[in-house]
Amino acid sequence: MASMPKGAEKLQAAGMHKSFGAVILTLIMLRLVWKLINETPRLPDETTSAEAFIAKAMHWGLYALMFAQPLSGIMMSQSAGIPVSFFGLFEFPVFLDKNPELAKTFLSIHGTVWILLVIAVFGHAGAAMHHHFIKKDNVLKQMTT
Repeated sequence: MASMPKGAEKLQAAGMHKSFGAVILTLIMLRLVWKLINETPRLPDETTSAEAFIAKAMHWGLYALMFAQPLSGIMMSQSAGIPVSFFGLFEFPVFLDKNPELAKTFLSIHGTVWILLVIAVFGHAGAAMHHHFIKKDNVLKQMTT
């Protein structure tokens, strides 16, 4: 969107971006609740303590990044003095006063978290493929059932 010229089309794209971000935030919250109330599948018996630590850290890191992405976007908009609407149905409560410097900080965070999230997702998928094709264990099967 940064490369789009200012105008109605850019405003509409930004509004949709924010609305879908809110949908994603809601889905992430529901997924976290699901994770907390359901039993996590056991790791294979041959998993080392270091591997178990890395797996747990990766999962919680993914959740942190998935929450940070939409929340930093909301805070960026609010600190820029721009309301965040949900598909035009309602606006989110404003928690931050207009502060252009803070908006720049949240813009930077939003962009950085996006890059980290992409790297983490590819790392997670790579680890799943490693378990399936190299270790030949049932980790990928457990992830998909």
